Amino acid sequence: MAPKVTIVMPVYKVEQYLPSCIESVRAQTFTDWECILVDDGSPDGCGAICDEAARRDERFRVVHRENGGLSRARNSGMEVARGEYYVFLDSDDAIHPRLLELALKEQASHPQSLITWRFTSDPDLWDQPELDFSDYTTTSYPRQRLLAYFANRTLFNSADNKLYPRDFILEHDLWFDPEAAYHEDYVFFTAFWQAFFRRWPQGDIRQIDLPLYFYNRSNMTSITHTDLWSDPERDFSDYCADQLRQFGEMRDLFAPLDQHPAADLLPIMTAPLNSIAYGLCKVDHPHREICRLWRIPELREISQWHRRHRVHNAYLFFLRLRWAGGLRWWWNVISEKHSHIFYTVYHLGYRNILKP
Repeated sequence: MAPKVTIVMPVYKVEQYLPSCIESVRAQTFTDWECILVDDGSPDGCGAICDEAARRDERFRVVHRENGGLSRARNSGMEVARGEYYVFLDSDDAIHPRLLELALKEQASHPQSLITWRFTSDPDLWDQPELDFSDYTTTSYPRQRLLAYFANRTLFNSADNKLYPRDFILEHDLWFDPEAAYHEDYVFFTAFWQAFFRRWPQGDIRQIDLPLYFYNRSNMTSITHTDLWSDPERDFSDYCADQLRQFGEMRDLFAPLDQHPAADLLPIMTAPLNSIAYGLCKVDHPHREICRLWRIPELREISQWHRRHRVHNAYLFFLRLRWAGGLRWWWNVISEKHSHIFYTVYHLGYRNILKP
């Protein structure tokens, strides 16, 4: 008999974290699940850990494959899945024991909803008594409020905090793109929700307002990081331009933008600048790249929007000056545990647009 849920877990260079991730799956209060452990050619002891998990508990199944990256690993797990729903889990993270129970409860109550949940990076949060997992709220994002859901890019872009109906995925032939150079989660979920709202125009994205997923920020060798951020051979020459292309796609999806409150547009207008700043720290000739970016209409559109709404952004300031050194300096300031500086400037910059 097929299980209700398939958890797809790509595994690569997570020997230190994998046992606790597996235990978080085993601890689920809802027990009708299977977990596909996709060993993506991990050079450490992960393969043996996966095999041992499957030996101890038949609900775990193992796929051993040559290293092919995150998208191919996820697709391999999806291909052999038998569950009614998919859940994706990174193998250095963990899920709360009640995640499947609560997600399926909400799905049963709201059959035309895509069920999602929140993240936490605090490993001690689940043990705090004030966090009541028996009494919680949900937030509904119908199509007309999707921009508000996008406002939290972590929630929107991640594949790991959603309960996906498997038949719907297969019907629409939705897979992770192995050729997507950046943000394969974004590409996948954008295609998903467009198909989702075509099928269910009155449906919604329904978020469980509980941090049911633990995101481990400390492991930079996992498959989710090594695919892009830690690969010294990665070509960043088109990274910044791709961020602007992504912005253009989102702008077109939510067009006309003038119909949305300016405050709701802040994430769309500012997130590309953050990503561009990162990309410019990776290229060999950042000044030349900045000059090239200003020839792209989307960057000029972002700049004009900031001027029109009197929104101040440090990255945009340095981009306008074509000052690569200043931009890299600011990136390092906010990256080296000086986030209080960033948030001070953030709130000063947006106080005009956010006040009633």
